[in-house]
Amino acid sequence: MSDLHLGAENSILTNLQDGSWETDTTKPSPVLVELARVLREVISKNEGPEKPVLVLNGDLMELALTSTDNAARAFMRFVEVMFPEGEENLFADTILFLAGNHDHNLWERSRNLRYNEYLDQLRPGEVIRDEKHCTDMLQHDTIHIPLLNVLARKYSNLKNVNIQGAYPAYAVLSENKHKAVIFCHGHYVESMYSLMTSLRSKIFPDRELPAYFEDLEKENYAWVDFFWSTLGRSGSVGRDIGLIYDKLQDPQQVQLMINNLAENFTPAHQSKIKHWIEKGIIHELLEITVGRMASNERNEPDVALTPDAENGLRILMERFVLYEFMKGLDHKVPQDVTFLFGHTHKPFTRQFNFNGYQQPVKVFNSGGWVVDTMHQQPLHGGSVLLVDDTLDVVALNMYREGNYHIAVEEFNHEGDEAHCPFYFKLQQIISDPNGPWAAFEAAVKAAVEVRYSNLAGIAKSNN
Repeated sequence: MSDLHLGAENSILTNLQDGSWETDTTKPSPVLVELARVLREVISKNEGPEKPVLVLNGDLMELALTSTDNAARAFMRFVEVMFPEGEENLFADTILFLAGNHDHNLWERSRNLRYNEYLDQLRPGEVIRDEKHCTDMLQHDTIHIPLLNVLARKYSNLKNVNIQGAYPAYAVLSENKHKAVIFCHGHYVESMYSLMTSLRSKIFPDRELPAYFEDLEKENYAWVDFFWSTLGRSGSVGRDIGLIYDKLQDPQQVQLMINNLAENFTPAHQSKIKHWIEKGIIHELLEITVGRMASNERNEPDVALTPDAENGLRILMERFVLYEFMKGLDHKVPQDVTFLFGHTHKPFTRQFNFNGYQQPVKVFNSGGWVVDTMHQQPLHGGSVLLVDDTLDVVALNMYREGNYHIAVEEFNHEGDEAHCPFYFKLQQIISDPNGPWAAFEAAVKAAVEVRYSNLAGIAKSNN
């Protein structure tokens, strides 16, 4: 699962006060309660002695646009309904967490703590190695995530839980290494998140572009962490940043903000012509920055991936992921590769022909659980991606805005007509008329419609 954005008022997994857009994180949201019932029904049919691993693939907690208290309480409600006391845990004790842009600060806190522990073990005069910004995609050198573990272990039935972090990608290989499934939140598919790399390339065009995830993150981590994971929690300024973020969903409000900023940033001159020219230049710069953020991937309703994101996905796979495979597998690439990501809030299933791979790569997007716009966006929605022990992947499409019926979707390469056994098993499960599907669908529909109205009200407000 990805993009739960726990704590955000536009997340349908965050509870709201009755008749208000203000959050009430003392209780779980109705959608979260029904989602847990659906997952319990599906996962209870799992066969074999091993329990499935829960993978939280980024933007689990909303750390950019709400308080730590709000996000933490919402996460605890998630834990309560997914791991209810008195019932057998559905998932393995080890949970995998991959940070996204909105909870990137969880990763920063965790890796800094591990680096401090390393420094504490050094003797005086020993060489100090540089800090690492990423884990190895194939080696599974995961990092303990203290904040999530402390919150989860407050419950008596979760004393043995172990939430481990990997970033930005984590690959699972078949025993013969011919098949691979890669988990990655995927914010680097959008060029705005590698802005520092882009600026560096423009200023120093002769410099080599980063080849590995470690290099990419080292150049951009401060930008990602500052604007997308910490600025929104910076006191009263943070609350205003949250308001600005909501206003970015309304084109009229965006233009009003740009005009106001351009006017206020332009020095007063006696010469009206000079004032007009400088204001025009500043306005253009704001269009490139603020305007670009407003037209991000989630605000492009007609395509699952914009050309910018599709190009970013290609770079991600043909450079960074491919180099990780080449480095870790003695210059060999698995024959069958599946890439699972989120971030865009628009779930889809598609194959891509990427250079360096033996056959088309299967790409699944898990969508998200937030309402980003004031009007229905049929491509927006949430999916749960399920991986079986043969590394076959099936999407459980939980909802699309305007279509609230749960459905199973599998990807087949061209020419493949038969579904895998995993697909048929899941199809049989959700076809049970006695299952919890109808209650979930009704809860999602109601929650989405409330947030359309709320977002319209927030965008036009000043507090």
